[in-house]
Order: sequence, then C-alpha cells, then structure tokens
Amino acid sequence: MSVADRLVRAAASYHDLLVQFGVFVAVALIVYAVGRFVLVPPLVRVVRVRNREDQTLVDAVDLYARVAVAAIALVLATAAAGFGKAFQGSALVVAAATLALGVAGQDVIGNLVSGVFLVADPDFHVGDYIQWNGNEGTVEKVDFRVTRVRTAAGETITVPNSQLTTNALIAPYAGSNYRVSETFGVAHDADIGTAIRLAREAAEVNERIAADPEPTVQVQGFGTNSLDVVARYWIDDPTETPIADVRSTYVRRVAAAFEEHDILLNPPNRAEITGSLTVADTSRDGDDDTGRVS
Repeated sequence: MSVADRLVRAAASYHDLLVQFGVFVAVALIVYAVGRFVLVPPLVRVVRVRNREDQTLVDAVDLYARVAVAAIALVLATAAAGFGKAFQGSALVVAAATLALGVAGQDVIGNLVSGVFLVADPDFHVGDYIQWNGNEGTVEKVDFRVTRVRTAAGETITVPNSQLTTNALIAPYAGSNYRVSETFGVAHDADIGTAIRLAREAAEVNERIAADPEPTVQVQGFGTNSLDVVARYWIDDPTETPIADVRSTYVRRVAAAFEEHDILLNPPNRAEITGSLTVADTSRDGDDDTGRVS
C-alpha cells in the first residue's frame, strides 16, 4: 500500500472528526465576529454616553462584553459541532475538573470578584490618585485580575484587585479641594505676630490657593529651639492642580518674606555648655617603648 493510499484511508477514518472540528471553528469565528464587531461597539458607546465621567465603567463593560462574547461563541460552537456529547454522563470527569479549577483558580476568582467590586464602586475611577499599604499612584486601568497604577516616578505597578478591596484605600484628591499643612519654626525672640501675618499673606497672594476656606496660620506649640507654626490652606481642583508646585511656591514666598523682615526661620539647635574639663594622665612608669615610632 502506497503512502498516498494510507493518507487517504487515515483521512477517511477521521472524516467525521475533521468535519466536527471545521464546524466548531467556523461557528466560533462567526459568532465571535458578530458579537465583537456588531454588538459590543454599540453597547460601549451607549455606556460611554450615559457615563461620560466614569471611564472605569466604560473600560470594564468593553472588557467584560468581549469576554462574554468569546464564552458564548465557544459554547455555541461546541454544541453545533456535537462535542458536548463526549462529556455527557461523565460525572467523574466533570467533578475532577471542577475541583481542579476551584483549587487552582482560587486567587484568580477572588481577584475577579474584587475587580467587579472596584468597577461598581462609585468612588473608585480610572485617573484617581490613591494610597494603600504605603504605596500611591494614579489608577490607569482595572483588568480582571489586577489594577494598573502609575506612580509619581513613572513606574507601573500591577496590584492584585483583592489588595485594593481588603485594605484601606485612600483617595486624597477625590474631593473638590485638598488641604495642605506646612509646619515651620520661628525663633522664640521673633515678632510672632509679624511672622503669622507674613505666612498668611504668602498664601493669600497665590492664585492657586483657595480663598474659601481662607488660609489659617496658628502657633502649635513650643519646640526645642523655636515656636512651631502651622500654616493650613486649601487647593481647588486638586486633580488638575500640581500640588508640589503650589507647596514649593508657598514655601519660597514665606522664606523670602521672613528674610526681608529679619525673622529667623527654623533656627538651628544652639545649646550653651559651661563647666570645666579635666584630663587625667594615664601613663605609667616603667612602660616599655615598643610602641614608639622612630
């Protein structure tokens, strides 16, 4: 028997399986293409129109819809090709597969559920600046398993979704304004009234510092070498305003104003030491001079 005859007989023996596989691929591709390019885009557009300020929900709907379309395509393709009959009556196989998936996918399922909670949270959005477990950054995207966060240094951190739902999550710039506190020291013998006035004026002349609530400057207490003064002011639209630039401008203005009025800012530690010092001679007679350098 020639090689060609063997190939023909092998193809004939697997004819039904090849036909089933072809039907599976064709149905899966058709269903996925219809869902992905015909159904998903209008759904995403509707969600975007109704939620223009919630990019997190828009991205989640787009991702979940594509995954749902792929799952439906696989189910319909399996039914159309008749592959489902191979699993009928195999309770042991189904139980073993369920157990394996449950053990192996425990963390994945937990992160998936956490991702759904994050998307549904009205106070959690893409673009928010968040702090958690000593880390901080801007949320860029929420996926099934992880949330991608961009740090101030430009690094991208992939954080498991469960970490963000099981730990305290702080969004310092979520409100319409943000309060900044600056603490500095003024010498005990300085004119504290003038120092308070200058610190308050440095905040009032800054256009990026809110006038309502108005800035406040108060003496917090006695330090070791100075009076501790705390200046508090508010910044409107913290997500749009560079907080670091505002703080830098304020500190430089306070320093310049204090220098102009001869007010010492954060005086150094100066302690006067009085008394006497006695040096004892510890040399003993009879010591050899082996350690003497010639």
